[in-house]
Amino acid sequence: MAPTSSIIFLLTAAGLVGQAVAQTTYACPGDAGKTITTGGKVYTLKCGVGIEGRPLEGNPCPSLAECATRCASNPQCDHSSLDKSGKCYLKVNDKEFNLATLSTWIFKELAPSTPQTPPGGSNSNTGAGGPGAQVPIGTGGGGQNTGNTGNTGNTGNTGNTGNTGNSGITRPPTGEEGDNLASYSCPGDKGARYSTNGIVYELHCETGHSLGAWRSEPASSLKECADICARDPDCFSSDFHRNSFSCALKKAPAQLAAWASGDAWWPTQCPKARAAVANKDPKVTTDLTCPGNDGKIFEGSDGTWFYLQCCTDTDAAVILDYKTTTSQKECSEECVKDKKCKSFMYIPTLAPSTAAQANCRLYANGNFSNSKAEGAHFAFVTDPPTKEPIISDAKLCSTECPEADGQLFVTPTGQNYQISCKKRHGTSYLKIDRRGSFEACMTACAAMPACHSAEFEPRTKKCFYSNNHNAPAIDAEAFVSAHSLGCSGACSGCKKGCDRLGADPMPADAAACDADHGKVLAAAGEDFRLQCAHCFYSNGVWTAAGAKNLAECATACAGDEQCHAANWLVAAGKCTHHGPARNGGQKPSFGQSEECHAIVPLDRSCADTSTLQQQ
Repeated sequence: MAPTSSIIFLLTAAGLVGQAVAQTTYACPGDAGKTITTGGKVYTLKCGVGIEGRPLEGNPCPSLAECATRCASNPQCDHSSLDKSGKCYLKVNDKEFNLATLSTWIFKELAPSTPQTPPGGSNSNTGAGGPGAQVPIGTGGGGQNTGNTGNTGNTGNTGNTGNTGNSGITRPPTGEEGDNLASYSCPGDKGARYSTNGIVYELHCETGHSLGAWRSEPASSLKECADICARDPDCFSSDFHRNSFSCALKKAPAQLAAWASGDAWWPTQCPKARAAVANKDPKVTTDLTCPGNDGKIFEGSDGTWFYLQCCTDTDAAVILDYKTTTSQKECSEECVKDKKCKSFMYIPTLAPSTAAQANCRLYANGNFSNSKAEGAHFAFVTDPPTKEPIISDAKLCSTECPEADGQLFVTPTGQNYQISCKKRHGTSYLKIDRRGSFEACMTACAAMPACHSAEFEPRTKKCFYSNNHNAPAIDAEAFVSAHSLGCSGACSGCKKGCDRLGADPMPADAAACDADHGKVLAAAGEDFRLQCAHCFYSNGVWTAAGAKNLAECATACAGDEQCHAANWLVAAGKCTHHGPARNGGQKPSFGQSEECHAIVPLDRSCADTSTLQQQ
């Protein structure tokens, strides 16, 4: 299984740390006594020697050079040993012992900080690796550093477009605002940040670059120097020369070093204040750039949520795999694909050239980490976000809106109906009648084998029966609907409410003349208009047997498709019906008379009495 080694090795390969790392391959016994400088420390190679004591860690390692780098990145490590099986053991200082199979790096000293000459007189790139190449400060070029006149040697600027040393490496994306002071000066503003053109720079006082600039421009202040760099897509970082007021622009990879004559701007992706514990209520983000989104959570394509930590690597996790990706989002999706993956680390500025330098690491475990790693970003699987619940207006067992919305109603037959307020199905109706409540409407539907859905209009108390097994899809504020979800026990458990199964529809609205003259009355699902002291006349007339009052006369007409108008004969106490056109082929005529009260269904041919012949 791959080791959990420090990210520092990858970062040095990317040129993102401030110390140079030798690229030489080391082996015993040929390189015994040689030194290596890595992570700001100098080590001497001893062959056939080990260090007593229990190791801090022992993991597989591809080379002696990386074994030294791992020790340099661990603050507790003094020495490191590589055995013949390829494992690197990190050790604290202890006695040496002889063992032929071990190759050991012995700590010698901290790497010295070499003062750098100002960048202003070192800008001629001609003869120092060709046009456009960066050269160490103090070498190459013939410019004379008399104030800003030292830039006259900058003839190599024409090669700027050939930035072969910057292939695949870009300035880190940033999103966090800087301190953005009115002005900056050293040493007072050491560590302060400045955000310009979407990039956050951190001020390093009495610091410069160990490689020279590819070009330099006049700058009146530290702030202007940062602005100049931010505007140039090839500029990674910059030096400001206090005496000559010049700004030396640097390409990546760049390395910082001590420099007494000026100060440096360095782009940062790290949060200014690192969190010691995970945020208990993290914000949700879709932007994974650092440092602006440090401590936020984001969602993977399968619904997995990750907690983002900028400039961080895992404290301790087993590496599952290495991937080469083009973005942090793509790296997160590699973790999503591997169901064993619990966290990942991504290096945005690394241009991978080998599998060992892949910029995306997948880990088998991982939680909140306190291991700082400049230029690397870590994310671990976390709990999904929550929000305050929306308190529903629903009340259990209610059949009235809005309290009934989404509730289940169990009818006396055992059928379950789901209620939907402000909705209707719009399916062709099996029948229509009037019921006193929506509960009665659903109960009546449940008693009909063909009925699986019901709509109720509280205003008219009409119940519309249909055969729809799905939830209603039509928005209709005046309606409440229900559809059957199936039967639970049928009538075997029928107790309370079974008496309602055979209940009749609501009776017709009671009506009286002259109080209800001109009003619309409901009967058997039909609407009628009452015209007191008026009569219909026609040759085709028949008596509705059994009707004892105006309401029953209307109900009888509603149930007879041939009835297009009706009279309640006051003196005789009987109901007569008139058809649309009989015998003479004419519609009934209409006129005022104390002998009868006229009722007419509003959806049939005589509804508009003004069009009838008047008596």
